[in-house]
Amino acid sequence: MAALAVAVLTLAGWAALLAEAFRAGGGADAFLGAICRPVALERGSSAWSLASAFAASAALWIVMSVAMMLPTAAPMALAYADVAERRAAQGLRSPSPLLLIGGYLGVWAVISVAAAALQSAAGAFWPLLGVPERAAGVLAGFAIGGAGLYQFSDMKLRCLAFCRTPVSAFEAGLTERPSSALRLGVQQGVQCLGCCGATMALMLVAGTMNLLWMGVFALLNTVEKVTAGGLAPRIIGAGLILAGLGVAVSAVGFDLVWRAMVAR
Repeated sequence: MAALAVAVLTLAGWAALLAEAFRAGGGADAFLGAICRPVALERGSSAWSLASAFAASAALWIVMSVAMMLPTAAPMALAYADVAERRAAQGLRSPSPLLLIGGYLGVWAVISVAAAALQSAAGAFWPLLGVPERAAGVLAGFAIGGAGLYQFSDMKLRCLAFCRTPVSAFEAGLTERPSSALRLGVQQGVQCLGCCGATMALMLVAGTMNLLWMGVFALLNTVEKVTAGGLAPRIIGAGLILAGLGVAVSAVGFDLVWRAMVAR
């Protein structure tokens, strides 16, 4: 049941995002544009107050979190089902897996609201800073490269190891009390944040609700959780570092960088 709930909620999240992308992109004729560009809030309309615009942004972030992060929770769902089956064989009841998923998504809902607040603040104050487009591109490259470096950190690898094999935590913490499943879901969500938070934050750079990059990051996060060893996170990290370098160099200009290297 846990795996089924994950699958249903994931499909619902992607369906909602695709519908929003089509709405913003003008329908089926603009399919490619709807897939590849961020979904923008209608800030120019006088009917949209600041509060309602923020609420809409937070809702989109929450849906994006469901669509991106629930697929990566497959090991969690399978581990819970395994532990619940063993408990049933011993005559012990287990809380509904929906409580586990609810705790997990609750963590990402809080992060989504924080991300929406950060994005709203950036949208309000970034234009006032007058940062040149070239400098903004370099900063974006540094952000992508920083996410790549995080892939090699001890915190990343510890959180990834927990997310891959949460069975021991479930066996130790699961009781018949509903609060135990909710607590374990929150614990899993916190560990998942430590594992995938850096790549999730890149959506601020790639464009919120950019379905193309959402799919890429969701796939990468899922692959590293369902595989073993440290190869997958390191390959992803190296790729992000190279991508960040490419973004920064292209923002400065390949010719300018080449001339600076030759001059030395």
